[in-house]
Amino acid sequence: MSALDNSQQVSPDGDTVRIGLLEDDPVIAGLLTLTFEQAGWAYRHFARVGDMTAALETQRFDLLMLDWCLPDGQADSVIRFVRNCLGWDLPIVVESVNDDEQLIVKALEMGADDYVVKPLRMSEARARIGALLRRARRDRARLPALGAYRIDEVNRQIYREGERLSLTALEYALTQHFFHHPNELLSREHLLTEVWERNPRVDTRTVDAHVSRLRRKLGLGAATGLQISTLRGYGYRLEQVG
Repeated sequence: MSALDNSQQVSPDGDTVRIGLLEDDPVIAGLLTLTFEQAGWAYRHFARVGDMTAALETQRFDLLMLDWCLPDGQADSVIRFVRNCLGWDLPIVVESVNDDEQLIVKALEMGADDYVVKPLRMSEARARIGALLRRARRDRARLPALGAYRIDEVNRQIYREGERLSLTALEYALTQHFFHHPNELLSREHLLTEVWERNPRVDTRTVDAHVSRLRRKLGLGAATGLQISTLRGYGYRLEQVG
């Protein structure tokens, strides 16, 4: 059974919990997926880094559990992709036979939320995952509406006057950050750090291009009650108009 094959399983609050599992050992994968099923969590199992990264571009997960070493790479590339492109809301658990302190610190500093050492104790793993899911759901409570807009942080969607807008993952992350900081002047350097996580391939011109595109996609202006104003040479501010 793979994730979304068991999507009838739901969390106690009525929402389906979707877990992405990256694990190439079939025995460990079997034990973990059985644990997920017993907890009532839907899941999708991947055995290769590339397959999970591709799925993350189109599918929503509530938590990722990543084996550190895979046949085609390491989990660090998945962590980097998630934090650069999807933000920091998605909990990540790393599992590995390696209990070296330096590796643990590296994984956590890169953006993992927890690190468990194999052989796994399934009851403990289930409890750790459950704790992260509870924390994530508290943190992703829906924001109040701003102007004509509402952000659904649980499902990573943005609505304008009730209509869902079609945004990329990065556009969503940028919009979410503006909505978390209304009326604050945000420098381009700040946005590079908070939204792009200082990706060396991204410069301030990329920020400008994304903000320009975001204005068009959101349809900002007097009719919707919000605009992103520009302070030339510095940055941007989301503010109310009209």
